[in-house]
Amino acid sequence: MASFPSCEIFPNASCYNIPLLTKNGGNARPFQYDIIRNIFRYECFNGNGANYRGDETLSKSGMACERWDLDTHRGLRETYAWANLESSFCRNPDGRQRPWCYVEGGFEDCDIVPCDGVGCRDPGKPSFGQRSPLLKFFKDGDWITFTCDRGYKFREDSPPNRAQCIVTQTQNQTTARWSSRLPHCEVDHKLTLTRDIFSAEVYNKAFAPSKGGTVYVHAYIENVISLDEKNEQIVTAVKIALEWEDERLEWRRNEYGGLEVIYAGDDTVWKPGLTLKRNFNTEYKGGFPSTDVRVSNTGKVQRTLEFLASTTCTLDPFLFPLDNMTCPVCLKGGPDTIIACAKNITGTAPDDGDFLTCSKTSAPIVTGEWSGRVTLSAANNTACLTITIQRDPGYHYATTISPCIILVVLMIITFIMPIDKGDRIGFGITVLLSMVVSLVVVTGFLPVKGTLPFIAKLIIVAMGMMGGFMLVTLCIIIIHDRKGALPPWARRVFLQYLARMLFMGDLTRKLRGSDEHGGLQSDEVHCNLSVSNKVRPGAANGNDVANGHDVTTHPPTKSQQNEVDSNAPGLQGTLDELKSSVRHLSGSIEALAKANSGDAEVVTEYKLLAYVLDRICLFLYVAGIFVAIPCTLHLGR
Repeated sequence: MASFPSCEIFPNASCYNIPLLTKNGGNARPFQYDIIRNIFRYECFNGNGANYRGDETLSKSGMACERWDLDTHRGLRETYAWANLESSFCRNPDGRQRPWCYVEGGFEDCDIVPCDGVGCRDPGKPSFGQRSPLLKFFKDGDWITFTCDRGYKFREDSPPNRAQCIVTQTQNQTTARWSSRLPHCEVDHKLTLTRDIFSAEVYNKAFAPSKGGTVYVHAYIENVISLDEKNEQIVTAVKIALEWEDERLEWRRNEYGGLEVIYAGDDTVWKPGLTLKRNFNTEYKGGFPSTDVRVSNTGKVQRTLEFLASTTCTLDPFLFPLDNMTCPVCLKGGPDTIIACAKNITGTAPDDGDFLTCSKTSAPIVTGEWSGRVTLSAANNTACLTITIQRDPGYHYATTISPCIILVVLMIITFIMPIDKGDRIGFGITVLLSMVVSLVVVTGFLPVKGTLPFIAKLIIVAMGMMGGFMLVTLCIIIIHDRKGALPPWARRVFLQYLARMLFMGDLTRKLRGSDEHGGLQSDEVHCNLSVSNKVRPGAANGNDVANGHDVTTHPPTKSQQNEVDSNAPGLQGTLDELKSSVRHLSGSIEALAKANSGDAEVVTEYKLLAYVLDRICLFLYVAGIFVAIPCTLHLGR
């Protein structure tokens, strides 16, 4: 820099300060800058702006430029003494693309129009509005955004609030234009109305309105999220619309551009205090999701709530699987609220036909194996959506009830099996254990309550009967193998009267029939043998009779016949008695032979008694099952 002569050698001029260039190609002296800027509207720079000597002190972002003589920038003044780094003016001492300056946090380009650049100039601000960024020159593709001042808004037919600079090149020239015109701002009546009616001097949301004591409700269940009959819990998606009147929120439409309805946050108005009853969600703190409220010029306020309600149910398991469940989703009003159901749907959701009202109080609902209806009711400052549903029994009929019925029927086989078979007890115990498993399966579907389902009580009764009859069956087996004769009264009552009542006939005939066919006891046989040996004349010895030889097959000799004739007629009667005894003896011997060979069963009185007792148990078991069904049904609740 020492080789350059000092600027003071040039009289009446500053060699560092080049005359300002204007957009129309003229120039202006420094002392004439203010006048020239007003005439030519704005200054510009050529090339990269190294020769720019204007007084712009703002960056493109609108930040103020820092002074060049600060300690952090003083080295540039010494290095580029010719660049006129004075005050905080925008300059380009180091050959960048355009003039720049230091700002807080770094450096930025300055908002200066290039003399030879083609672009869009500042379109100005809309009436009652602003624009951003605030630049003098916009290059091709740059965007500008327009906003309205507070209390104003864009008209419905207004151009977009954003515009882009578009440069178009033709054969003769290059032109630049904005993609749209300036938008139009108008008074924001909604903002003005909101500011007027919700001002602290006019409205206090802490106090209930004089007309807001009654809150009308219409609601419905959108969906059942989950249903747990074991724990008696239900989670539902609920939609509820509330409506009340607040005279402090009335206004005249003509004063606010015909505005009839506005929407405001629910935290800006008074709203009735509501609490979800029978709630089991521990995270629920008594609040509902925040929503907008609809306020009309008549002072009517409408609020719509959509939330997940986690509530408890009441299950009646007695008629399982035809059991039913009642799940009320209830909202309890505060002390300054009276809840009633709405007569019709207005305003909040006019197109939503699912809402339940006073005129449409119920609707069908289906969830999984449960189906029923949901009903809207309001009483005692409480509005309830009551879900009444019943289980579809088809699945449980096939998988739970049918096995129980089959096991009850299979128990009958215990009384049909032969008494002398040991498998009877084992079969009965197997059926009894199977009933225990069925009872566990049935109770596994239901909550633990004081009332057992009908089918469970019936299974318990059947198990008790099975256990009792198994003990009786053991006694019957013991009686079956007992020997001897019954007392006359027992033979008459059991083998005669009861046997006929049980469709077994008169069992005493079997005993008489057995006697007629040689069913004699051993004592009787011995007696007959003795008598035969004594009275039989002409026999060689008693062995002939014992061996079953009939003496009539050997005719007597002539001497024997003369002896018989001399002793007749007394001897003739003895011979007839002997013949009868021999026939009885022959039948007894045949019966004993068959008994010893296993071809026929010896029928005893105790054996027949066991058959009668077994048939009694069968009839009592079947009758007990049929009697237990209505008794359990009516007395089990």
